Amino acid sequence: MGEAITTFEFEDRILKSLRGRDGVATAADVAADTGLPLHEVEGAMRRMVQDYKSHLDVDDEGNLLYRFDPSLRRRGEQPGRWWYEFKQKVWRAFVWTFKVWIMVMLVGYTATFLVLLLALSIAGIAAAASSDSDGIGEVLFLPFYLLLRVLELVFWISLFEDRRFSRGRRYGRGRGYGRGRGRGGRFGRREKPKEALYHKIFRYVFGPPDKSDPLAGQRAFAKFVRSRKGRVTAAEWASRTGHSLQEADQALTAGVMRFGGDIEVSPGGELVYHFDELRLTAGEETGRPPAPIWERPVRLEKLTGENTDRANRWITVLNSFNLMMGAGVLGASASLTTLAVVGLGWIPLIFSLLFFAVPLGRRVKRRREKRRAERENERRSLVEAIYLSVGEEGPRQVDARIFDTSEQGDRLLTDFEAEVRVTDEGMMYYTFPTVTAQVNAAETARHRAAEEVVFGERIFSSDEEEMSLHEVEMKDFEERLARELGGQGPQEFDLEWEVEEAYQVGA
Repeated sequence: MGEAITTFEFEDRILKSLRGRDGVATAADVAADTGLPLHEVEGAMRRMVQDYKSHLDVDDEGNLLYRFDPSLRRRGEQPGRWWYEFKQKVWRAFVWTFKVWIMVMLVGYTATFLVLLLALSIAGIAAAASSDSDGIGEVLFLPFYLLLRVLELVFWISLFEDRRFSRGRRYGRGRGYGRGRGRGGRFGRREKPKEALYHKIFRYVFGPPDKSDPLAGQRAFAKFVRSRKGRVTAAEWASRTGHSLQEADQALTAGVMRFGGDIEVSPGGELVYHFDELRLTAGEETGRPPAPIWERPVRLEKLTGENTDRANRWITVLNSFNLMMGAGVLGASASLTTLAVVGLGWIPLIFSLLFFAVPLGRRVKRRREKRRAERENERRSLVEAIYLSVGEEGPRQVDARIFDTSEQGDRLLTDFEAEVRVTDEGMMYYTFPTVTAQVNAAETARHRAAEEVVFGERIFSSDEEEMSLHEVEMKDFEERLARELGGQGPQEFDLEWEVEEAYQVGA
């Protein structure tokens, strides 16, 4: 139910869960937070007890409660972890370098071409002013001033970010009043942008980064199971995924292997999946379980993610400028050296064409994704109609026209095992008895599980003095007996019970 992850990444996910719970959790808590296999989490946390400052609590059912130091400090360095961290740093450096290379190609060539154009302008101005030396300094300074302003616009990203001013400056008060010209002033001070330019360029070319977690599905499954008191059926999980009953049943079977579950048959013959170990928790459940599939319509992200239209427009302008300049250099290649033709002609031309080709291809692909998203949202609305037909007394009838008018209707009727009913008047309806039976069977199982203990009475804690379980119980018995013999408090009706209880436990 997920791709393999390294040992150290496995531990990092556990540490993240523990930090969110102040170091106190059961293995089931961590498995639900991370989506990692329960039995592997148990083994990893038992190993981590040796590496990190921690204590263990055991309840009267033998369940373990892990209490790590909130700082999650190690008892000693774990061998091999430095290599893992080193590789992570190398990878981040590589990604950063690659993104900077794209920015340098785009912005660097823009600045290079601007310098060349201004150099030609300077030469022309100098030649024109050679007969008149008066004022030549101001004339020669003008191109440099224009270059500096253009480079400022490019590298300080004022074209990509709105200028932000304090309230006092906006209303003509505060620092700088009288020196600038308000919000639209020429000399208004620009703040450093919140996001680096290469992020926007990278999104423009390759789209928004993939932020999906390979274990998100497992984590959602665990939270859903816990919200259902550890009792679920295939029909209930299908309401969260939109998959067929058969696919949901296969997923639950895999969940049994991953999270230590069991399967029981209800009196009506429905399979109810039990996940008692996954219910164990050290406190209140965090996060919400997944909503039904029809409440989560597919929404496509923008082609360039969080980029504004203004940012995309100016990135297009910069790359178009490089494209035209590269084409212009190739047009004048007869009078240029081979190095100039390749460096200032072919390289920027090919790069600029690829720069536009990648997002263009993504735009074509996005049209297909949009059509698929519309079909999927239609399918999810039909799944809602199926589950609205579930009733406590039995399945309700659904108008057949809802499914017959959809291209996906036949597939859904098969996936959710529909039955056809025709009235005396000739009206046709569908019912979904399997879905109804499974949902009701799960509700009955949850009612039976409602009174079960989640974490029992604590009988041992490893931060107490190191002694056996028998010694802890006998010490507790002796302390209570000493209080009774010493006359501390009115215990005249509890003495015999306490002694008998302690004797039986310690025997």
